[in-house]
Amino acid sequence: MYSADKFNDAFFFGMDCISLLTGRTPPDELRGVLWWRSALALLLSGLAGCLAPTQDLGTVSTVLRQRSGHGLGATNTATGRYPEGVILEDGLGEDEAVTIALSNNPTFRELLTDLGLAQGDLIQAGMLPNPHLAMLVPVGVKPLELTATYPLQILWLRPRRVSVAVLDLDRTAERLVQSGLDLIRDVRLAFTEVALAGERLTVADETLAISQQIADLVQARSRAGDASELEAATSRLEALQLQEQRTRLEADRAIAMNRLRSLLGLGEQPWPPPRLIDAPLARLDIPPALLITNALTFRPDLRAAELGMEAAGERIGLARAEVVTMIAAGINVKEVGSERVNGPALDLLVPIFNQNQGGIALSRARFEKAVLQYATVRERIVLEVREAHLRWLQAETSLDQWDLQILPGLQDMVGGAEHAFAAGNVSYLFVLESSRRLADARLRQAAARAEVRRARAELERSLGGRLPDPNPARTTTPALQTP
Repeated sequence: MYSADKFNDAFFFGMDCISLLTGRTPPDELRGVLWWRSALALLLSGLAGCLAPTQDLGTVSTVLRQRSGHGLGATNTATGRYPEGVILEDGLGEDEAVTIALSNNPTFRELLTDLGLAQGDLIQAGMLPNPHLAMLVPVGVKPLELTATYPLQILWLRPRRVSVAVLDLDRTAERLVQSGLDLIRDVRLAFTEVALAGERLTVADETLAISQQIADLVQARSRAGDASELEAATSRLEALQLQEQRTRLEADRAIAMNRLRSLLGLGEQPWPPPRLIDAPLARLDIPPALLITNALTFRPDLRAAELGMEAAGERIGLARAEVVTMIAAGINVKEVGSERVNGPALDLLVPIFNQNQGGIALSRARFEKAVLQYATVRERIVLEVREAHLRWLQAETSLDQWDLQILPGLQDMVGGAEHAFAAGNVSYLFVLESSRRLADARLRQAAARAEVRRARAELERSLGGRLPDPNPARTTTPALQTP
């Protein structure tokens, strides 16, 4: 805050500097005009109200936690310290992975610095210009002349600049919240891929063991003359193909693990194997129209586009106000013969040729672009919600078919084959073939379950917040509002 006392101190300090430079005492008239110094100090006090940033990392963290259940946090994984609530002795859970990523992902942490840049722009927009003091040094017969001026365009330019900077800061905060939601989606998708790769590897081991038993059994039958050599060769080749497939699945799992580690910012740090908590997934019985309404209400990127459009409109007014770029008022004191006279001074840059036509045209073009960007983001949100909703429904339907129809039928078939083998009605080869079909079905079931998790992650991101959780202990304040 500026005060009259501070301004007076600075004024008299300037007068003392003039005395040292010129060897002459400044005119008494310049020291005695307290009215304009007091008025200017009062003006500065009114203009220079403290501009506290309206957004900071704490605000971004709070909004992100309300939407997703996860906030920002500080961590130092190089020393083995992780964010609060992360316990890795029992493995890495999905929620723990999200918490680590929000605290440690390098790309996201880099984006967070944009908030500091926007805060700096706000501070700069609120800064007051320094007064201008001009002096003609008396040399020989040249008289002493002093002129102290202060730019008055700050009266109408500063409020507009501050308004634009505040909108830019709010828009940056909204973009960072959206980036956090995108990162959460990416981590959940990567975690799902790691879990699916692990399940595929487990089923591949089971299938490979069954295929090896089949190959051994067919080889034994071939030696006994009950099967041809072609059948034996075919069973051996199937076992070899499954072995190659298992090797490929093991590599896929390693790749998925590395991608997840990179998202968490732990590419060079040791970490425990991920563990999947097979929590129940909420059923979605909300109409698409309501989902779209909620997304258009809560999506941070749409709010950011709206703020960008508003800031672009403010910049048009600022560009028009910047037609007059220099108008300063002050006081002039000089020696005229043996007398010293003083009076008001005015410094004006007359806008005859340059009336900021280019700045106004650029501001209008940027406003039109901001309007079109808002429309583009709005249309993209509608498309994303509809696609995510349809994928969710399709994934749920597919998983229900595997859980309720296909897999139980195959389990019954294996049980019937085992009973038939015990009764001597079928060979053990039929039992093994049935078991292999069941293992293949479990693999497809795991893929269907993973697809449901992918669809949920995409739908939550498209809505701008988490869906209701069937587990009350884990439920956070969701962005989704229902009637």
